[in-house]
Amino acid sequence: MSGLTPILWAQEFANPALTAFFTAVTNLGSLEFYMFAIPVVYWLIDKHFGFRFAVFFIFSAYVNSGVKHLFATERPARELRLVEQEGYAFPSGHAQGSTAFWGFLALRLNKPLAWAGAVLMVLLVSMSRIYLGVHWPADILGGVLIGVLLLLAYFYLSKVELEDVPLGSWMLVSFLAALVLYLLHPTGDGPMTVGFLLGALCGYPLELRYVGFHEEASPLQNILKMALGLIVLFLLRIALKPLVSWLPPGIDYVVRYGFIGLWASLGAPFTFTKLGLFKRPFTAETVH
Repeated sequence: MSGLTPILWAQEFANPALTAFFTAVTNLGSLEFYMFAIPVVYWLIDKHFGFRFAVFFIFSAYVNSGVKHLFATERPARELRLVEQEGYAFPSGHAQGSTAFWGFLALRLNKPLAWAGAVLMVLLVSMSRIYLGVHWPADILGGVLIGVLLLLAYFYLSKVELEDVPLGSWMLVSFLAALVLYLLHPTGDGPMTVGFLLGALCGYPLELRYVGFHEEASPLQNILKMALGLIVLFLLRIALKPLVSWLPPGIDYVVRYGFIGLWASLGAPFTFTKLGLFKRPFTAETVH
C-alpha cells in the first residue's frame, strides 16, 4: 500500500463537520499550544515537574526540527491539503509532539486512565494529519517512534537531582549546551527552541535560589496567574520581534524566545510572588 492510499481513503469521508473537528484536534498538537500549556503547569501545579516537562518537550521539538531538515521530505501534494501547512514532512512534529507531551504526563501520573488518554490523543492528532493531507503515514510512524525513544531516555535520566547542581556550573553548561545545539541546527525551529530552552535553563535555578515561588494558590489566584502570565507571554512574543530584528537571522529568534523562556521560568513566578498570588503556609502565627 502506497503512502497516498491512507490519505485518499480518509478523505473519502471528508465533510465540513469532520474537517472542522480534525482541524481543532490538529491545533492541539501544534508547537504553539504546547509552549503556552507547559508554563501553566509550571505556574499552577508543580514548578519542578513543569521545568522538566518544558526542557523535555522543547528538546523534543528541537530534535524534530533537526531531523526534518536532515531528511528534507516533501509533504503530500497541495491539492490534498485541507489546511495550510508548509515545511518538511518527516517526521511529523504533531505526532512526535503529542507523543512527547501526553506521554510525559502519563509517565508522571502512571495511571491506566492517563495512559489510555495519552494513546487516544496521539491517535487523534496523528489521524488528523493524515485526514488533512499534510503528512504521509511514514511521517506519523517516525514522529511517534522518536517521541517514544525520547520518553524512554528521559525515564532513565530522570533520577538526576537537578537542584543539587551548583549555580555556576549549571549556567556554564546551559550556555555551552545552547551554543552546541544552535551550531548543530541553526535553521528551522532550531533557534526558537534553543532560545526557549536557554531561557528556561537560566530562569529555573535563579527562581529556586532568589524567589522561592509557591505554586499552590486559590482558584481566583490561579486564574489571575494564568491570565497575567499568558498575556505577558503573548505580548513578549509580539513586542520582541521588531526589537531584535536588527540581530543576525537565527540569533534574533534565540534572543526573542530566550526572554520568553526567562519570563515563564523566572519573571512570572517573581511577579506572582510580589503580588501575593499564592497560599501562605499555615503556621502558629497565622492563628494569632
